[in-house]
Amino acid sequence: MALSMTGCGEAVATDGASTCRIELRCVNNRFLKFALRSREGFAALEAQIEAAVRRRVRRGSVQMTLDVTGALAPPARSLDASQLEAYLGQLETFCSRHDLTLPKSADALLSLPGILADSLPASDALDRTWPLVAKALDAALDALDSMRRTEGDTLARDMRATCEELRGLIATIRTRVPAMLDDHRRRLTERVGKLLAAQGVSLGDADVAREIALLADRADIAEELVRLESHVDQFERLLGEESPGRSLDFLAQELAREANTIAAKSPDVAIAHAVVDAKTRIERLREMLQNVE
Repeated sequence: MALSMTGCGEAVATDGASTCRIELRCVNNRFLKFALRSREGFAALEAQIEAAVRRRVRRGSVQMTLDVTGALAPPARSLDASQLEAYLGQLETFCSRHDLTLPKSADALLSLPGILADSLPASDALDRTWPLVAKALDAALDALDSMRRTEGDTLARDMRATCEELRGLIATIRTRVPAMLDDHRRRLTERVGKLLAAQGVSLGDADVAREIALLADRADIAEELVRLESHVDQFERLLGEESPGRSLDFLAQELAREANTIAAKSPDVAIAHAVVDAKTRIERLREMLQNVE
């Protein structure tokens, strides 16, 4: 079934005294975009994490928050004493030159670049951490998939109902075509007959038939209706597949194009109203497709 691109998933995995917490949030996007928020020490694992996400998510903007505590966590931040002393020396010199009182606390200096640094873990430490991260990530992806599938099922049901409404409008338009030609024949006979009666000339059946044939040719929408119905059938079929978003988006564009062609070719008011209703439903489909993977 079609999956939604929006959803979230959280999971916690433990290994002895170590704990890994992962939160995934996904929103719609034309392509797959991945962003990781974690301590600097986990940057080396980002490629493995993204590869695991890509195996389960094909489209969307995925934001992941990773936190590991315990023995497998990366080393805590360390204070670079030499850098702090350099900053203090510069501050003392500046205060002395400008006759300013030297601050008694160095708290403000701790936010300066280079004072606190993340200690990068050894590669073997990351190798030991990866199984724990992978376990939490797999569980978080399961939770994300569950939410995306639930929302995708809801979207699919709504889109199928909209497709049925489109089928009804297509049938209405197809049924209206013969009546449109009859109405045009009647109006043509009445109007032209009145004009020619004043001149003592009668309107022949052949003339009326020729005019109606020209109108029927100009307003022939049979091919557009067939394509419109075919696109709706394909649309419903694709809703049963995984990750059909790109194909569905293309079909929605084609549905809109066929509806516009019908509106341009047909002079009938009733058909025009049906086309407006059809375009409204097609636009609704396109809006819902923004969240389909």
